[in-house]
Amino acid sequence: MTDATVQLIPHPVSRGEAAAKIEVHVTRAGPKALRLRYVVEGDIERLYVPAPDQPLRTDELWKRTCFEVFLRGEAGERYYEYNLAPSTRWAAYRFNGYRNEMADADVATPAIAASMTDGRFELTADLDLDGLPHLPDEATWRVALSVVIEDVEGQHAFWALSHPSAEPDFHNRASFTLSLPVAGASA
Repeated sequence: MTDATVQLIPHPVSRGEAAAKIEVHVTRAGPKALRLRYVVEGDIERLYVPAPDQPLRTDELWKRTCFEVFLRGEAGERYYEYNLAPSTRWAAYRFNGYRNEMADADVATPAIAASMTDGRFELTADLDLDGLPHLPDEATWRVALSVVIEDVEGQHAFWALSHPSAEPDFHNRASFTLSLPVAGASA
C-alpha cells in the first residue's frame, strides 16, 4: 500500500468562498486499486451539493461541484480521467493524448460516499482500475488531482495540485505532479 496526503490550491480565476482548504488523501491499495478521500474545509453551508442519487455514469459532472482524478503511466501520452460527484454519479474517460480521442473508459462503478459536518465536507471514492490497460500494475503512476467547487450563488472555484496554465486546465500534462508507486516501491 502506498499513501500520500496533498493540499490543493485554487486557480487565480476562481470565485466563491465556500472552500478555504482542500486536502486529498490518496492510497494505492493494490496494483489496480485506488482510494481517494477529499476533505473540503470552509463555509460548507455555501457549498452546492447535489442530492444523493443512483451511482450512474453521467457526463458533464465537472460543471457543478465535482471531485476529479487524472491518471497516467510514466511514459506515453495516454491518460484517464474520473469525475466523482457528491450525488454518487460518476464518469470515467480515456484519452490518447492531450484532450485527444476521448472515450468512456470501461471500468467498474466506483464506490462513492459523501458526508458533511459543520465546516467540513468529505468525499471518498474507491476505484477499481482493472479496466485501464495503459495504467501499468507494476509501475509508478503520475496523478493529477482537482476539484471544481460550486457555491450556492453559482460561483466556481477550481482547485488542483498545480495550475500550469493561465486558465484552469486539469488535463495539462504538467498537472500530473504526484508520483504514486506500486506498494513496496520508492517514489
